[in-house]
Parts: sequence; C-alpha cells; structure tokens
Amino acid sequence: MPITKFEEEKFNGKKDFGIWQRRVKAILVQNDLYHALLGREKARKITNEECEELYLKASSTIQLCLADEVLYNIFDVETSVDLWRKLEKFYMSKSLTNKLYMKRQLYSLRMSEEADLLEHMNIFSKIISQFHSIDVKLEEEDKTLLLLSLLPKSYDHLVTTILYDKDTLKVEKVNATLLSNEVQNKQSPSESLTVKTS
Repeated sequence: MPITKFEEEKFNGKKDFGIWQRRVKAILVQNDLYHALLGREKARKITNEECEELYLKASSTIQLCLADEVLYNIFDVETSVDLWRKLEKFYMSKSLTNKLYMKRQLYSLRMSEEADLLEHMNIFSKIISQFHSIDVKLEEEDKTLLLLSLLPKSYDHLVTTILYDKDTLKVEKVNATLLSNEVQNKQSPSESLTVKTS
C-alpha cells in the first residue's frame, strides 16, 4: 500500500501533546499503520515479516513528527508501542500535580469584558480536551455551568436565559447560543433591523 504523505508540525515538547497525538494517530490510520500501536497480540493477523515492517514504518512515522529535543529523550526506544507509551508518559502525565494544575487553569479562566468570546471558548475547549486525554471525566452539565460562570458580567442576562427552565445543558448548544448572540451584537443597528423585518 502506498504511503500517503501528510505534513505535521514537529512536536517539540512545548505545544499541546494531545492535539499532536491526535493528528499523528490520524496519519497512522491513513497510512494503515495504526495497528502497530496496539501491540503484537492485538495487531491484525499478519506474518512476522509484515509485522516487523508495520512496526518500523509506524515508528519512523512517529519519529519524523518529533523535533530533535524530543528525539533525544526516546533514543533507547525500539518499538512503536514503547515509543508511543514513553511519549505519553513524558507529555501526558496523569499525576495528581498535573491534574491539580489543569484544574487551577480551568477554574481561573475568567473571561474579561474586552476579551474575544471565540478565543475564550477555544481555550476552554482546549483545557477540557486535556482533561479528557488524562482520563479526568467532567460531566456535561458541570462543563456547561463552568463555561457560563467564567463569562463576564455583561453576559449575566444571557446566562440566566440559557439556564432558565432547562432539563439538560449541553456545551455544544450553549456554545452555539453564545456565538449566535455575539454575531447579533456585532451587527450594526441597520443590519439588525433588516434581518428582523425580512
């Protein structure tokens, strides 16, 4: 099978490991190499020779997506499975310290009045995805309430409207409502009038 070429920014240890990992998994899937991350016992029924080739290709694909400063930390690793696990151990720590740091980041993410809503929502989503990557589960309702409580005072009326008489809260729906409200607020009065009358 021919290898499909994808460009991925090399991971240097400073960017978001979870996003990088997701993209590299996608590259491995596109190149039919993902089975190499599952270990020999879970890999497809293939010959030993094919298995070795699969592992070598997967390992080299991962290494080509790493910056030199990260490669220095994994020189002793041979297989793609061990390489993947070592990267996770280094950059996706599930330690209590890391979890507490991430929670602190999340709970202190208050949006200022002049901040951009979309940028704030993206940062919020990034932190939530980092929680997911270290197996910390936040309930949908808790995520939604947290998102709403981190908005500035100017959103109080909208927040009350969103919360009023609801049985369930979903981040996706709240995001759509917030963005829709933002678009309406940015329209000029004449555009607003035109939209309402048509």
